[in-house]
Amino acid sequence: MAPFPPPRRRRRPEPAQEPPRSLGRQILDTLELSGPSGWWGLGIVLGVLVVGFGPLLLLALLDVSGPTRKALVALGPVSICLGFAILVGVCARRYGKALGWSRRQAWMLMGMFVGLGLLGGLGLWFGEA
Repeated sequence: MAPFPPPRRRRRPEPAQEPPRSLGRQILDTLELSGPSGWWGLGIVLGVLVVGFGPLLLLALLDVSGPTRKALVALGPVSICLGFAILVGVCARRYGKALGWSRRQAWMLMGMFVGLGLLGGLGLWFGEA
């Protein structure tokens, strides 16, 4: 009687080779914009920038004087700080537990930004001649 033949080794299927990624896809992956949460975060940051620096952009583009100029100058820091307060509120709501923030800390930080914005706006309102 002949001995049993040696067992055959099973070949593992080789992983499928992915086609090389384009430069645009590599940039999106590097910036972590390949998922919806990355785009949402980018939208929040761009929204804060538009809301925050909108009055200063209007002041640069429009040639105004008097109370309109005073209002646009004063709205600059107010809107920037309010944008940061909103950003802190959104981040505290979504990532507060992961960051170890309590609700009190988040509200205090938001209040600090609102206070800084209001004080800066009032200072510029009364300081603008």
